[in-house]
This record gives sequence, C-alpha cells and structure tokens, in this order.
Amino acid sequence: MKCICATSVSLGAEAFSGLGEVVKLAETEFSPGRIQGADAIITRSKTRLNRELLQGTGVKFAGTCTAGIDHADPEDLAELGVHFASAPGCNANAVSEYVLAALLEAADQLGFRFKGKTLGIIGHGQVGTRVDRKARALGFRVLRNDPPKQAAGGAGAFVELDTLLRESDVVTLHVPLVENGPFPTRGLLGEDELSMLKPGVILLNACRGEAIDTDSLIQARRSGQISWLVLDVWDPEPRIPAELLQVADLATPHIAGHSVEGKVNGTRQIREQLCEVMKLDIPAWDPEPLMPAPEISEVHLSEEGSLEERLRNCVKACYDIRLDDRHLRESTGDMGAHFTQLRRNYRDRREFSATRITGLQPGEHEMYQELGFRLDFR
Repeated sequence: MKCICATSVSLGAEAFSGLGEVVKLAETEFSPGRIQGADAIITRSKTRLNRELLQGTGVKFAGTCTAGIDHADPEDLAELGVHFASAPGCNANAVSEYVLAALLEAADQLGFRFKGKTLGIIGHGQVGTRVDRKARALGFRVLRNDPPKQAAGGAGAFVELDTLLRESDVVTLHVPLVENGPFPTRGLLGEDELSMLKPGVILLNACRGEAIDTDSLIQARRSGQISWLVLDVWDPEPRIPAELLQVADLATPHIAGHSVEGKVNGTRQIREQLCEVMKLDIPAWDPEPLMPAPEISEVHLSEEGSLEERLRNCVKACYDIRLDDRHLRESTGDMGAHFTQLRRNYRDRREFSATRITGLQPGEHEMYQELGFRLDFR
C-alpha cells in the first residue's frame, strides 16, 4: 500500500510507516499529479479534499487528522468511491482546557469565584460536553443549548438560546460552522442576541469566528455588555480585524485545540480507520513513547490562596494562555502572515494529564481528577 502523508501530520511517518510505503508531502504540494497511484492520502485542514483533487487518481482513502471537515466534500468523495475519514473529538479535551485557562485569567482579573455562577454552553458536542464536566467540577451551574442534539433526543436538559443568554454569567461557544439547514450557525450571535446577554457577561469563542457577528461583538464589548472577551477564532482569518483584536481581553491565533495530544489523537484515529477500511491486521499504535516531555512534569501547590488562585497557578504551569495572547499581539507587519506562522510553528503544549499534581488539600482530589490532572496520592 502506498500512503502519501502531509508533513503537517503529527508523527505521521511513525504512525503509517508500518502499513506500507509512506511518501511525505507538504500540504501545499498536494495535487492530482502528485497523488496519482496512491492508495491513501493523509492530511490536515490546509488541503481541500474534493473532486478536483481526487478524481482519476486511484486514491481509495482520504483522511484528515482534524475534527473539523470544512475543507472536505464528503459527498463528492463518496461519489468517487473514496472513503473519507476525519477525527471527531481528537482535540476536544485541549479546547476544554483552553476554556478553563481563560476562565481562570478572567477570575483573576475580575475578582470573582466560580461556585454559584452560571455558565452557558452553546453547542454540546465533543467539546461542549467536556467543558460541561469541568465546569460542574468547579461549582458552576451549567446551562446547555444545542438544538440539533435536542431534536435528536440527546440526553440531558437543554434551554432555549435566549434563556441561556439572559441567565449566564459566562457564555462559551462550541458549535460547528453550518451554513444551511434547520440549524445554521453563521451569525448565530448577532446584534439582537448579544443585546440579550446578562450585563457584564464573560464571553468565549473557541469554535468558529463566523458564529458571531464581528461588528456587533465589537460594540457589545465597548459598551460593557461584555466585561471580558476571549477569542481564539476570528472572522475573517488569518487577517483578523484590528478593532476586534483591540477589544479582546484574551486573543489567541486559533490554537485552542493545538495540544500535542490533540494532534496525535487525530493521527491515531485516522490510522485506525485506514487499517479498518483496508482490512489490515496490524497491532494498535502507541504514540506515547514518541511524545515530547511536558515543560513542567510536576507541580506542587501552595497551601495558601482560594480555589481559583491555587488552580490558576497549577494550570498556568501547564499552559500559560497569556503567552499565546502576547505572541499574537506582537505583529508589526502583515497580521495574516503572523497569524499563520504562529499556528504553523506552535509550541509543544502538553495537556493536563501529562503533569502530576502534589500538595492537594483534603477534598480537592476529585475535582483535580475531573479536570484531567495526574495526582500524587502519596
């Protein structure tokens, strides 16, 4: 079997080399001529997986090691007889950790406590369910809005969007970009919806920039309707609006899901699907020995401070979200090129599970476990 794997795929050569011949190719170099005769192509979001690329190439399997599939046309691929595979949920935990890091920064700056506050989650899928679990562990009351999931009979209680907007102290968005159908998400929060927000709300968007109307968002932040704004996604990208960057309290270059684990999970999921489709009786792949060590492998917590203060120190040792904010704001020239470079050369960010926590107080172990840390029970 011949597999063409994008150089952007984390541990791609290591994952697929045992399955046959592997040819590495930059995403910008994928073309019908370059992939001619391959059995499988493995890539990420910068490659358009469509009829134009794949027709007549003989490719039988096209995999994207990403949760999002905006860059793929599954119906076209199915008509060509190409099996399409993606990696849903591969980086969901990384995004939920990003949300927690952002909330801890907001709590530090605004001086509030989590317990008793209401957090509204718009989009209760792979990411939203993980945010839900972490938020409840921290003492938040959680409201959930997900019309497609609700219509499909999804478990749990859901509320209407206007109820969530009016009652939530924190609102976080985790929806896919849907253009048509009964539940479109482009412009989901426009001027009318933003005016419903509880005054002084904290708003986070780490899904798609197009889910919120940019001009209305700028106005809502400037008016104080939103007291703290966290943006990892923008409309448009990568040349993000200067005015929107100015009003964002935390601004990052679409990297919420860019943990080492998130990327490698995508590679592993696509490898598993390729083996299944090609009926390959191959042992499972264990990437753990190949992953970089965390920058800080152990954190000992001080006995002093509130829950939020101690937890912020712990999370910041694992993932300093302020560093991503500073890097984005350092652009002195072409913001589009700067934004793209930051994403392409993003540092090795390990998830909380790679760090051991010591010095926990009685009653804290369950919460830190729910948040994903490794605990030392000695």
